[in-house]
Amino acid sequence: MGYITAIAETGSLSGAAKRLGVSQPTLSVFLSRLETELGTDLFYREKKKLILTPAGRIYLDAARKILQVKDQTYQTIYQLTHELQEEIIVGATPLRGSIMVATVFARFSRRFPGVKVAIRESYMSELRDLVRQGKVTYALGSCYDSEDPEFDYIIISKEEMVIGVPSFHRLAAKGLSAEGYPDTLLPISVAEIADTPFVLLSAGTTVRAISDNIFAKEGIYPTVVFETNNNLVLSNMIRQGTGAGFLPKSAMVRDAEDIVYFSISPRYYLNLSIILAKNKVLTQAERYLAYLVIGQDKDNPLYTPALNAYARKLWNEFQQTGDGEREGRKG
Repeated sequence: MGYITAIAETGSLSGAAKRLGVSQPTLSVFLSRLETELGTDLFYREKKKLILTPAGRIYLDAARKILQVKDQTYQTIYQLTHELQEEIIVGATPLRGSIMVATVFARFSRRFPGVKVAIRESYMSELRDLVRQGKVTYALGSCYDSEDPEFDYIIISKEEMVIGVPSFHRLAAKGLSAEGYPDTLLPISVAEIADTPFVLLSAGTTVRAISDNIFAKEGIYPTVVFETNNNLVLSNMIRQGTGAGFLPKSAMVRDAEDIVYFSISPRYYLNLSIILAKNKVLTQAERYLAYLVIGQDKDNPLYTPALNAYARKLWNEFQQTGDGEREGRKG
């Protein structure tokens, strides 16, 4: 099962062989025998690229489900027969952070089956307090340039901030006229919508810190008609016509007809980070989990890689030792 997933994910026998640590002829023989046994091709051969056939997609989906069941079974048996060696408590926002931990957990637990990972969900203002109080190992979240110096930051990537306005706003048609919208957004200054009511994320969130900084730089005193901790609620309030608002680019509802997005001129960014107490020394398991989070974010097309020195050190630690590749071929 692991052979097929590796071939599908890398798109070539050579890439899969490198990831799995086996020879390319071994994979070629395996694939040929499997396709003969099934009586159908699992991949189209286009030059040096292997692309899944409809039958291949069905097989891959089944293979992933089998591997997931296998991982869960092994983890359950291990936990019944071994004492937990360590617990990592990850502070995470209800959406992005929790999904991130769930995505990398299976791979993490294959390497560290004796380490329990727990999630403490909250919003950024409380997450910083939890880190400060030592109630979580570290927190997954966002930060801005003027963050508290009592923390260390493993900065992974940056995400652009955008402005959303209701579809009936006087600038909406102008925004929709941008060539390539919504992949390409028309840039506007916040001063152009200074007379528009605003819906904002609550104080203590990173987006709000950036919003307040923008208003201060522009000398704008906005009319704030609604505040929330939740990006989804904020987006819905904009769509209902309550006002304009700042959002991370990943919160865009790309096919919505009742909201129009703009880039901000000049551009502003969130720093997507792992936040930990100042000078905290991480265990190998804690570092490895952080490494997996870095790898997951590096592949997200909505983010721009922006690893700081701390993040690069963690990334190189596991890449250079080959630990990352070894984990990819287990199971």
